[in-house]
Amino acid sequence: MQKNTQTPGSVIQGLLGKHGLNCNRLAKAINMSNAMVRLLILDKSPISVSAAYRLAKFFKTKPAYWLNLQMEYDLAEADGDKELAKQVSAIVEVSEYEFVRKPHGSQQGKAKEGKKKEAAPPPPAKRKAAEKAPPAKKGGRKPAGK
Repeated sequence: MQKNTQTPGSVIQGLLGKHGLNCNRLAKAINMSNAMVRLLILDKSPISVSAAYRLAKFFKTKPAYWLNLQMEYDLAEADGDKELAKQVSAIVEVSEYEFVRKPHGSQQGKAKEGKKKEAAPPPPAKRKAAEKAPPAKKGGRKPAGK
């Protein structure tokens, strides 16, 4: 991760300190669980659209501010992901990409018209378990009025 990238959690933590608040008070104020607010502060859970709207309303910002913070954080994390870098390096650009269409099933059928297709015999019919079982007994209650 880049060192100059602020994490969404660090920004929330800074705002809590600035306003003399704690996780519990923030959670109550924005109608989120205390556990969820703690996960946001620890950057263990991403800022969702819902959380962005709640934080924006409470701290007088815009939802896009919180979502952009999250996006910048995610991109910084991805920049350090070696496995992702390896996968991305194998992708060719659209100008260099060649797509070779495979023959469609109906085109293959036309090519094989000269050959006679043998239909596979249908599988033997199986009786359902319900057909084998004896009919259920009616009993227990007598019809009303009898």
